[in-house]
Amino acid sequence: MKSMHKKMLAVCIGVAIGSGFSVTAMADSAPSLSVINWWTAGSEAKAMHVLVQMMKAKGVNIQNDAIAGGGGAQARTILKTRLMEGQIPGAAQIKGVEIQQWGHTGLLANIDAAAKAGNWDKNVPTVVNDYMKYKGNYVAAPMDLHRLNWLWYNRAILKKSGISAAPQSWPELMADLAKIKKAGYIPMAGGGNGWMIATEFDPIALETGGPTWYKDVFVKLDPKAIDSPTMVKALERLRAIEAYTPKSLAGRTWNFDTALVAHGKAAFQIMGDWANGQFEFLHVTPGGQQVGCVAFPGTAKEFIYNVDSFIFFRQNTPAKRAAEIKLAETMVSPKFQLLFNKYKGSIPDLMNVSLNGYNACQKKSRAQFLVARKENGLVPSFSQNMSTYGPPTGAFIDSLDKFYTSNETPQAAAAAMAKRVEVAKSQD
Repeated sequence: MKSMHKKMLAVCIGVAIGSGFSVTAMADSAPSLSVINWWTAGSEAKAMHVLVQMMKAKGVNIQNDAIAGGGGAQARTILKTRLMEGQIPGAAQIKGVEIQQWGHTGLLANIDAAAKAGNWDKNVPTVVNDYMKYKGNYVAAPMDLHRLNWLWYNRAILKKSGISAAPQSWPELMADLAKIKKAGYIPMAGGGNGWMIATEFDPIALETGGPTWYKDVFVKLDPKAIDSPTMVKALERLRAIEAYTPKSLAGRTWNFDTALVAHGKAAFQIMGDWANGQFEFLHVTPGGQQVGCVAFPGTAKEFIYNVDSFIFFRQNTPAKRAAEIKLAETMVSPKFQLLFNKYKGSIPDLMNVSLNGYNACQKKSRAQFLVARKENGLVPSFSQNMSTYGPPTGAFIDSLDKFYTSNETPQAAAAAMAKRVEVAKSQD
């Protein structure tokens, strides 16, 4: 979609590039590239440090511009502001359908050389590669492969609450939450903000309606699927989860909630497997004696995926263009992907590398991805901007946030959500 804003943005940057102006241009022999991202949690920052050090060894200075804010809304706003001011980064964390929108601006660099060198077409799953291309050319590089539909749990709390195994179905989850509350523990950690609420709703929606309905809602944006009895049921289930989530956690971050589970304060957390990396950062091994992981009840055969990726911007010197290709090659190299994803909690996009040294939950993620790919169980996460572009995603998140933080009925929320999405579909 080519809005007036993007046309104006392209003109501004075209002038900046044509004039040779670039804030990141330096006289040093080693080129410097700004890499904008929103990875500020301990495990995320540790993972990004791997990239900085590997690129330094290759003669490229990386400025790690990490901007706080779950989901990256603030980072994307700052990116657009800097571009309008002529500050051209080397790369920026943009993912999913939004990559196509950035492609329309004419600002993105062709990184086919990096993809060819690493044989991405063969070694990276098609479902990932398809996002990385604009009009047949690679303009983005994938860094990781996350699974959303996880339920993390504290083994000791479950045992003290009389629960012998992690829940495998929605009725079992509800029964376990009641037992945990009765035992005096926090049943569910979450609900801190709209992005977190949407992240929790992601697997609830999949479990309630299945992959076809999920895609009708979050990919096709079908108003009849959105304002439907299935959506009402999914919202009722979100409300049930909310009832077991302390209101005192409102405003808290996802990694704060992860720490509650790690330290035996809360029993469960519904979160993508970046929580996996945070558990490791807290010296608690997921799948070990303290914390367990299980597919969100009812979604064992499905895999809600999130792929963090970086788009690359056209540069005004041969040195910077060469540095970008080095950066893209490194991001999808076996050495980097193995180190980075081990810290991040995700799994490599490369399917031809061994996961030796990874924890049990990461190995389970790889196995379940392969099963879901074979059985058509892969679905793009709406909460992580994989299923559609910005405005509809925002409409879903705003609708869920309003529902969660008010007395709105599920029926009214489903109807309002459909209306918001219809309005958002006409926006850029």
